[in-house]
Amino acid sequence: MKNNNNKSGFYIGVTCPGCGADLELEKDFFTLTCSHCGSVLRIKMPQAPPAYLVKNTQTPREIKFNVDRYLKRNMLPLTAPDLQIKHLYYPYWKVEGLMLKVRNKVNERVIRDASEYQDRVISQVARTEIGISPYLVTVAAGSFFEGIPDSLGLRSEYVKLLPFSKENVQDGFDSLPVRRPYDKVQAAVLDSVKSVGEIDNPAFGTNLTELFHPNYEIIYFPYALVESYGEEGFDRFIVDGLSGRVVKHLTQFTLDEDADYTEIPPLDFGRLTVEYHRCYNCGKDLPDRHSLVYICENCHVLNVIDKSQYRINEIALVNSESREADILLPFWSFKIPEVLQARLEPLFGGIRKSDRLVVPAFAVNNYEAAYRLAKRMSAASPQLDLVPVETFDLRFRAVDLCLDKALVLVDILIYRAQLERQNTLKSKDESIVFQAEQVALFYTPFHPDNYFMVDSIINAITFEKNLVPG
Repeated sequence: MKNNNNKSGFYIGVTCPGCGADLELEKDFFTLTCSHCGSVLRIKMPQAPPAYLVKNTQTPREIKFNVDRYLKRNMLPLTAPDLQIKHLYYPYWKVEGLMLKVRNKVNERVIRDASEYQDRVISQVARTEIGISPYLVTVAAGSFFEGIPDSLGLRSEYVKLLPFSKENVQDGFDSLPVRRPYDKVQAAVLDSVKSVGEIDNPAFGTNLTELFHPNYEIIYFPYALVESYGEEGFDRFIVDGLSGRVVKHLTQFTLDEDADYTEIPPLDFGRLTVEYHRCYNCGKDLPDRHSLVYICENCHVLNVIDKSQYRINEIALVNSESREADILLPFWSFKIPEVLQARLEPLFGGIRKSDRLVVPAFAVNNYEAAYRLAKRMSAASPQLDLVPVETFDLRFRAVDLCLDKALVLVDILIYRAQLERQNTLKSKDESIVFQAEQVALFYTPFHPDNYFMVDSIINAITFEKNLVPG
């Protein structure tokens, strides 16, 4: 388990099923060894959108202090003696995905500086820039509540969460129901994506902004409603239950009729469950390693934690002489259906001899680098001699990009290739629909060379060293 003082990112608090101790698991992989009883554990994610809760950290005394500090800073009378504090949890939809942006720009380049006899000569170069980046937004999920913020902002990515349940809702708190239906959220997300695309005006053609495969979750966030009725009139303060900051001061109420959503049935959330991290064949503990694929050290049976519509047909290793500096990086390999071969070959050029699209099976944050690496590995795959893998050792890096996310990367790879070749698509709905015939996982040796990683087979595939997880 990581040192609590060095945490970054998104954590979820759970309870060990072996001894009941409190644990904290990272969102993406959910595996660790319980420091109390030694059990190796993992979290099983639900199919339905999961719901989480951010625990309130502000005591009534701290809340009153923060409100008085706000009033003092704004040169207002301090709180009245009849101060009332109410607590609630307000729900937000959290939406994550990958955004592909196409921007058409004209760059100016000086060909010749001005001189005594000639004017300065400037050339205008039309350029289409295509980029891939993570997308994250939070949108209010409950009924309109004046003073409650519409979004949690970027901190939804790093706050500590608990699974949402009646047991985890603190005494004296009301949890408001989700009243904003999915179609309303989807419309708000699409409007947000559209607004991003309208910031830059195209110099020519049309700019495009597309969102790929968004994932939805619910986050319940704590707020305190501080109210007083004094001679000066009515006051309500909305206080952030995590930071203690006063986010809104109200002296009267207004109604937003447009935000009064139609009553909908209660939403069934997916429940997180904690289970032992064991081989499904012999029951022995699997390694405390953040990976989606394991070969049991006891019975040598393949264990795939990732549940996908696809079955892994092969796990292989590129046949080569081992170097001391080599690390073995995993890649997902998708066999291209025969009916798509003729359409995909012209898009990728270098894969004319390949019947595979290959993408990294290790998680990456730089999707531009991942895109370039995927193209190079796809083109090089026919030159790789594969042999079956019977066991893993320390050279094998973890598989931490699940099949579903790998297929998202394949979708983007195809769509982007179409844009680069044609530059005529108006929507990703016009992109090629890819269905893999077979799915394989293979490991390729790479070694560091200055600031880059270089493959140890053909010494032609390179990518930035910092793309590899530590």
